[in-house]
Amino acid sequence: MTTLDTTLTTVQDAYAARRPLSRAAFTRAQLSLPGGETRSITHYSPFPAAIARGHAAVLTDADGHEYIDLVNNYTSLVHGNAHPAIVEAIKSTADAGTAFAAVHPAQLDLAEAIIGRLASVQKVRFTNSGSEASSLAARIARRATGRRVLVMAAEGYHGGIPPFADADEPDVVRIPYGDADALRAAVSTEVAAVFLEPFLGAGGVVPAPEGYLAAAQEAAHAAGALLVLDEVQSLRNDPRGAQGTLGLAPDLTLMAKIIGGGLAIGAVGGRADLMDITAATRTGHLHHSGTFNGHAAAAAAGVASLRLLDADAIRSLNAAASALADAVTRASLGTAYVTRAGSIMNVHPVVDGLVITDPGAHPAWRTALHLSLMDHGIYTTPRGMINLSTAVTDAQLTRAAEAYGEALAIVGSAA
Repeated sequence: MTTLDTTLTTVQDAYAARRPLSRAAFTRAQLSLPGGETRSITHYSPFPAAIARGHAAVLTDADGHEYIDLVNNYTSLVHGNAHPAIVEAIKSTADAGTAFAAVHPAQLDLAEAIIGRLASVQKVRFTNSGSEASSLAARIARRATGRRVLVMAAEGYHGGIPPFADADEPDVVRIPYGDADALRAAVSTEVAAVFLEPFLGAGGVVPAPEGYLAAAQEAAHAAGALLVLDEVQSLRNDPRGAQGTLGLAPDLTLMAKIIGGGLAIGAVGGRADLMDITAATRTGHLHHSGTFNGHAAAAAAGVASLRLLDADAIRSLNAAASALADAVTRASLGTAYVTRAGSIMNVHPVVDGLVITDPGAHPAWRTALHLSLMDHGIYTTPRGMINLSTAVTDAQLTRAAEAYGEALAIVGSAA
């Protein structure tokens, strides 16, 4: 048994011993939920902490342990937990009814807010998740071009439903992220659209090489295909989205997370001619429906979320993330490195001087670090992802940096 294996066993035992009620919740959950969960990414061994409540940047689990929240539901809670303005927006909307088979004023407010932020978006259509938005964008692209093939990054993520969820999908070509030559070679006259993230989110928060996304846009348009930019996570990093920072004009943009203020939502936005393919006022339109599309409470919460996330808030958030990333990297004493895109980060092991950005690599090291951080009062992700919120205080950020140093000292090197 290696030193790291011994450390992992010790950390797991200590974690489990302090959380009997979370263990009981996991045991109960396995009786009704496959694997004890209904969202694969939330599971980790020996069992996940059962979260009882959250307020601002603090979570409390079933056993009463408090954590500084550095997950924020995987980027969606950009203002932390139970922000008063968002809670009030949800309550006031719910008092008047939550869902109607009709357009709701909150839908229009949110659509107009999005259009006001993103220069490439002329019209918007709502879904219930980013996954649904990806699926709708694929349908629009295929209808608009008369083609079937989609191109995406092999390490990319555009949701957990077809055609993106299965690696063996015949009409999806997967290419290495950041390889412009591979992208150009893949974009033929059979391609309907190229789907890309401004940085790999689930793939380790790895920013695109300079010029890569511009090259993707050029290659797509040269072949008569569309560029679909997945801003589900990146929208929080600039008031104009990553596309504004990079000077891109995607044909379609995928959105979710922050535009729902913590409630379930998704959206596709883009050129009016493309979005009007779905217009019920047109003969032969692309039918798209959903009982809760544009849910009133989610839309109202999203409007409140975007109002709070102005340029100053984003600037402060990104600066805090930069400082934390530098502090964690320094505290690791060469055993770890933090990649960053705006206020989203990922802690990676360093092995023989190389940063290992594959979230699936060195699982023992990542697991030991994650559980050790939990026992130091830091709620973060098993793969090392960090997502800051505007609710986190300077004191909490200082404590988070200290806790990373303490946990990394326990875990040591992944080598």
